[in-house]
Amino acid sequence: MPETDVLVLRPASGPRRQVLTIAAVISVVLVIGGVMAGGRPALVTGIGLAALLALAVAVYLWRSRIVVTPAEISVRGLWFHRRRDRADAASAIRATVVQPMAAPSETIVVLDPGRRALLRINAALYSPADVDRLMDHLELPVAGSDGPVTAAQFAREQPGASSWIERHMLAFILLCALGFAVLALVLGTVIAALSD
Repeated sequence: MPETDVLVLRPASGPRRQVLTIAAVISVVLVIGGVMAGGRPALVTGIGLAALLALAVAVYLWRSRIVVTPAEISVRGLWFHRRRDRADAASAIRATVVQPMAAPSETIVVLDPGRRALLRINAALYSPADVDRLMDHLELPVAGSDGPVTAAQFAREQPGASSWIERHMLAFILLCALGFAVLALVLGTVIAALSD
């Protein structure tokens, strides 16, 4: 296989910096919350959660990539590695999806010949130039909306292209916050019990 037939995209420095900045702010808030809650168990819990978050973000940025070979299209993130046969790709949709309380992010959906979603790529971590290189490399007919669309609109226009998380971002954020609070409470209780 010629080396030029392989395209590997990694997160761009701008989006990577933005993710690291957000993780740093959240980590500082966790440590400050631990200090303000008082006591060593709360402080250790805050520091532990901040370290866990920092580790998860570092692994996410290190693992994230898009790889296109003559045989397959592969997208890797923190928890997933999606691989699809390139021969099954017939067309693509490129849209800017707007989330509540978040910056718009570019989304690419690779479709099969029956216009069903084959692979969804969140291009928020990649530079516009890299996304253009990806689209040129795929050599697929590309459609898209005239302007930014919400996740719900995108889901209506292209069923299966938008995940539950994207369509219900606020509910997902609240569920994550609740899970994180429960984790902090449990961890703090365990640390308090062990330190007595």
